[in-house]
Amino acid sequence: MVAATSPHAAELITTSSSLAAAHGPARGGLAGALLLIAGTAQAALPPKGASFAFDDHQTAGKNWHVEIRIDSKDPKKIATLIVYSQQCKGTIAKTGVPISDAGVIAASGGLKGYGWWEVNATVNEPTTIVGTMRMRRADCDTGVLSYPNAITGHGRTDHAHAGGGHTHGSQYADFGRASLAERKQARALHRRVLKTWSGITPARAKLRGFHRPPGSKPVVGFMYHMYNQRYERDGRLFDGKRPESLVFWRRASGDSVILGPMFRVPAGKRPSFAGPIPIYHGHASATGKIPNQMTHVWMTKGPKMAWANCLPVFHLQQYNPVFKWTPDTKREHIGEPCK
Repeated sequence: MVAATSPHAAELITTSSSLAAAHGPARGGLAGALLLIAGTAQAALPPKGASFAFDDHQTAGKNWHVEIRIDSKDPKKIATLIVYSQQCKGTIAKTGVPISDAGVIAASGGLKGYGWWEVNATVNEPTTIVGTMRMRRADCDTGVLSYPNAITGHGRTDHAHAGGGHTHGSQYADFGRASLAERKQARALHRRVLKTWSGITPARAKLRGFHRPPGSKPVVGFMYHMYNQRYERDGRLFDGKRPESLVFWRRASGDSVILGPMFRVPAGKRPSFAGPIPIYHGHASATGKIPNQMTHVWMTKGPKMAWANCLPVFHLQQYNPVFKWTPDTKREHIGEPCK
């Protein structure tokens, strides 16, 4: 049971989940419909443009995540809702999901082939959401998965998503505090990244051992990862030829463009590589533990924006004009556009 901070929120979530467990959400002619439940909880609305993320990417075979991005103009509307289950091999992307005056979110729908999914949540405070998700097919059932409170990154350069979320640092790399040797390390890795990975396609990445999480499917206007398990276990840190992950952008044409690699290092002690330049972020498991820390090296002409802890849209487009960022795709899977 989700540890809601208000008894009303807990009651709303429990009731909706119990009904779904018994009957499943509305299907048939209503498959894919978004349901709005009127609530009585005195909850605040989230800030415009806020984002919330919850996940478990540590449980083998049962990875899942829920992402909620609030509309930039209307706090009573979710611009984009993403629901993913590795176990049930399903990825859902919904837009325009309503939030009630009481801060209640209730969305559900059918899955391709057969099955259904649902998300129920309550905004307890402007920066906290509690809720549950569930996905079910004939051969799988995630059961009710709960996510705890989160702190939104809206309006802050440093933010954390607690319990199955993300922790991020500042947006820009600090080359000024780095020594000459550290700056040389950062620039050398950036050059290696451009030389090795420029123009690579997902198909070619797959031949080199990179794979998307099982059951995941790229969504137009979103970033997505391809992981290399061999590189994740090789013990090498900041090897430009052997990054732990590659980040792609799904274009409206259906193909994908490489944005850059992501490097993972063990959580805890900060590596000495490049000194203060790398900005690390972490993805917490459902238990709140952060097993590793990560940093991006983007495909940009210069090294400073390559090490940004945000999405350097202008500089990515400068380097590769094939990548196009448009307002209607401003709902990336990871990262924030640089301000």
